[in-house]
Amino acid sequence: MNIKVSLDYYDVKDRTYYRSEIIRNEEIEGANEIDIFEKYYKKNNSLRYCNGSYYKFTSKEWQDKYNGWLKSDDYKAKSFNLFYGNGVVD
Repeated sequence: MNIKVSLDYYDVKDRTYYRSEIIRNEEIEGANEIDIFEKYYKKNNSLRYCNGSYYKFTSKEWQDKYNGWLKSDDYKAKSFNLFYGNGVVD
């Protein structure tokens, strides 16, 4: 059974003041919480050079769970590969 979680996508509509606003709502789906967290991380990481663009969990409960995961040993063991993917690092 897969889990579906709702995300809000924020982007800057007015570049003069750089205030991000919700542009759309999306869902991500995963086999378990860790799968959801990894997919969410990768979605946000893909926007790392887009100032003011990011995803946020619609639910505070999921945001709190994610923040807890970022402090876990599971995340620490995977963080390098999640950030760089298949890239080559010198």
